[in-house]
Amino acid sequence: MVEVVFTEEDRKYLRTLAEEVPKLRVIIEELLETVEVLGDEELLRSIRASERDIRGGRLLGFRELLKELGLDEKEV
Repeated sequence: MVEVVFTEEDRKYLRTLAEEVPKLRVIIEELLETVEVLGDEELLRSIRASERDIRGGRLLGFRELLKELGLDEKEV
């Protein structure tokens, strides 16, 4: 049987690694989502159209939307 001996410096690096791995996982997931969006031409067209609507002022505020739908803010 092999006995492993970690120095304090080794333990420090392992603790740091254990803290950073979850952060890296989140970053990788975000990057994969970005690649997925960038690979979806229909979604990109929709995003661009939405950006044009924003620049053109063709948006409804929350209260305006409720009014258009005939809803009262208290109902939501």
